Parts: sequence; C-alpha cells; structure tokens
Amino acid sequence: MQMQVFIYCYILSCMSVAFGQITWHKLSTSEYYIQTGSTVNHQTAVDSCALLNAKLARIKTTQVQQFLVNIITGTTQYLYIGLTRINLDKTGFQWNDGTNVTSGETQWIVGEPNNYLDRNEYCVEMRGDYGYNYRWNDVPCNSHRNYICERHKDITVNGSSVQFVYSSKSHTVLDVVYRMCLSIAPYKVEASARMLDESLPHRFNVIPIDIRSYLFIARLERIDLNSGWSTSEINIFWIAYFNTPVEIN
Repeated sequence: MQMQVFIYCYILSCMSVAFGQITWHKLSTSEYYIQTGSTVNHQTAVDSCALLNAKLARIKTTQVQQFLVNIITGTTQYLYIGLTRINLDKTGFQWNDGTNVTSGETQWIVGEPNNYLDRNEYCVEMRGDYGYNYRWNDVPCNSHRNYICERHKDITVNGSSVQFVYSSKSHTVLDVVYRMCLSIAPYKVEASARMLDESLPHRFNVIPIDIRSYLFIARLERIDLNSGWSTSEINIFWIAYFNTPVEIN
C-alpha cells in the first residue's frame, strides 16, 4: 500500500514538472492551453493533451485561428495542432474529431501542404517564423514542436429519482437510471442521497462505480450507523459531467 501511494505521488509530481502552471484561455465553449516548455514529437503531444482530458486543438474558423495567434505571438514559433494527413491530396487531411478538411476555412501557408521532398509530412504545425504568422505547415510527425491542447468547458446535466431500497448491511449496490436519454456517457457523475422521510436519521454516501449513457451503478453506504435498513424510499440526486456536447431526449 505504501508503495502504491509513493508511485501515485511520484506520478503527480512528474505531471506538475511536465506541465508547470497551466493557464487555459477561453473562447466560446472551448478552452485552450499553449504548451511552451520542452518540445516533443506529435505522439507525445497527443498523449500530453490526453493527460489534461483534452486533445490537440482543432482550428476550423478564422476566429479561432486569430484568437490563438494573439495568445501565441512572442512565445514560441512552432506548435502542433489536431490535424493529420490521411492521403497525399492537398485536401487529404483530417481533424482529430474525424472531420475532413475538404472545404471551408483553412490557414495554410502559401504553397503548403507540400509533403516536401516526400518526407512523410503527415502532421501539421502552426509556424511563426519568416513572417508566416502561425499559418499551417505540414511536417514529419517525429519533428519536435510545442503544441496546443483544446478542451470543452464542462456541460452538466442533473436529475433525481426515488427508489425503494433495502439492505441487511450498511451498504448496497444499486442502478440509478437517468430517466432521460443521453447521447453519450458522462465522464463523471456526482451523487447524494437522503431518505424521502427526512425525519429519519439515516445518512448516506453515494459512490458511482460504473458510469454508462443510460444509468450509473452506485455503492450506497449508510454513514450515520453501521447497520442496514428496512425497505425505505430514498431520493438519489445526481449531476453528470460532459466535456463534449451531449444530446438529451
């Protein structure tokens, strides 16, 4: 157990050194982190954003491009974004959300992308030197660059349900159905519970242990007394957290 705690603390310490003081810049429903420390290859950039519950930035509008340029200017010259090559056509690039760059706004440097000298330029950077003003350029994915992470601000959905619950022990496991259709599963759920008859002394902790798109499975623990309880109406309150848009039906 002590070894596990040591390893956990060590990982947190390494993350702190790697990321330092993180500042997220907000635009609409997205937040952006500009990494300006040690440069890394593309896969390490992807993995580093994932540790922050984020992805390499998608720049689909001139508004987003200019917003980022204003932040980046004067910090670093080359930054990976979330665009990669899927074929050798000029429009053969895809964002990391699965959408292709086939039309609409793009920010390529004049003459790019060119897969220069057939060097397998399958990744994309924003390039700030030579007056390019952070327009896009294709580069080999083993090139060392800084990067931009993007995440969506949390979207929350909440609800409650009353259940008849019995337990012979101080805890039990139950399914909590959202009573609404969510298009994706939340990445986190927080929940609480109390007796419908609030005059009763029963107090509970609710610990979600398995989160799905239509319900979560929770451990219900009585904390006022180490005992079970007779069949009772218990009100379960929950808040579901999403970092991408969710449809609710």
